[in-house]
Amino acid sequence: MNEQVIEFLTNNPNSNKGQIADAVNLRGLGLFNLIKKMLGDGLITAQGEGNDATYSIAETAIEPATEAQPVVDETPQSQVDTDVKTGTGEQNEQTEQTGGEVKEAVKKEEAVTKQSTTKATTNRDNSKYKFNGEEYGKGPLVRAVVAKYGEDHPDTTYKQLKEIFPDTLMKRFGVFANEAEAKKLSGSKPRYFLKPEQMIKIKGQKEPIAICNQWTAALVEPFIKVAKELGYKIK
Repeated sequence: MNEQVIEFLTNNPNSNKGQIADAVNLRGLGLFNLIKKMLGDGLITAQGEGNDATYSIAETAIEPATEAQPVVDETPQSQVDTDVKTGTGEQNEQTEQTGGEVKEAVKKEEAVTKQSTTKATTNRDNSKYKFNGEEYGKGPLVRAVVAKYGEDHPDTTYKQLKEIFPDTLMKRFGVFANEAEAKKLSGSKPRYFLKPEQMIKIKGQKEPIAICNQWTAALVEPFIKVAKELGYKIK
């Protein structure tokens, strides 16, 4: 379960308990105890308190791969000499072959561990952005900008908003979708901010819209460029 939380928070920093619960399908006391333990172990960090708290991956959550210790034969030398004298050549050959297989297996496991850790470290990005006096992760920043635009331009329609924040900025899911479409595209994992307080009402729309939360550093930069062209300051 720790791995599921870490994987989710890697892509969605500054998520609250509700978002984590939807992502790992764990709620109530079980989720409370899991978050408490991961905080105590230093795997995640919390920002804020109570129901307003959000969580992100701790900088120390992913440790560099440790070198596997070499396989050491602890058999006393006297016993080895006895075995050589009394054992057959076939037995000695089998022992040597088995030892070689064990060492080879250790090397392969070590290589896989290094590769997995390096990949996880490379993919992790907890960049923060300042907008409108607040600090946001990538997904929350996009939601804040679209919400602010809606406040500043209350007569904007769904179609017009799609032209301002086109789906090309997030080709797989679009910058936003109406509630029903967002839930359909999400499937078993939350791909949008679907909490009632996170969705945005648009003029002429019965359903509110939900902002996609699948932003990476590479994807959010073109969005920030559009936001700045609209006059919004983001640092």
